[in-house]
Amino acid sequence: MPLLPRNSTRREEVPATPEAGVDDATLVAVAQRDPHEFAPLFLRYWDPVLRYCTLRLGDRADAEDAASQIFVDAYTSLHRFQERGASGSFRSWLFAIAHHEVANRYRYQVRHPASPLQEVAETIGSDTLFEEAATAGDIARVIALTRELPDRLREVVELRLTGLSDREIAEVLGISGPAVRQAQSRAVAQLRIRMGGGSATKRNTHD
Repeated sequence: MPLLPRNSTRREEVPATPEAGVDDATLVAVAQRDPHEFAPLFLRYWDPVLRYCTLRLGDRADAEDAASQIFVDAYTSLHRFQERGASGSFRSWLFAIAHHEVANRYRYQVRHPASPLQEVAETIGSDTLFEEAATAGDIARVIALTRELPDRLREVVELRLTGLSDREIAEVLGISGPAVRQAQSRAVAQLRIRMGGGSATKRNTHD
């Protein structure tokens, strides 16, 4: 595929469209045989990866740059990927790459915020974890408070907002499913406390 260079604009440059009924394993197998067939995987996962990067980094331009690099890394490493069932899915593998990439950028970015929180909120979109806050107009505040959580709790919340299941989050972070659920429960409790018992969050668990 014409893989995106860093700092280029995005998915509309790739004409292929992933077929809704085709699973990841099939798309991966095709792309491993012919690297030019990576485009359907790119199109399927560009939005969730960008969403995750924007949530972690805040700045849209830096998030797009990070997302592009993540797909470059995935593209060049795809020949090494091996499907291992639910615990080793392509999505888990891709988000492990994403987690590593944004971790390399996060410490600097969190000390030098470059974009309004509302822009992040708009990129994240609707999620049950933020429904109450969004209704009350407090979503930007909740995002800011999320960044103040301990690292593990923040990481779990950010991956959950990207749409990953407990199992996939556990795979990305190298922890157990119960540890994911415990971290999310603690994160929600802390957000509610920091919001003064108001419209913070409610739990959303996907297995």
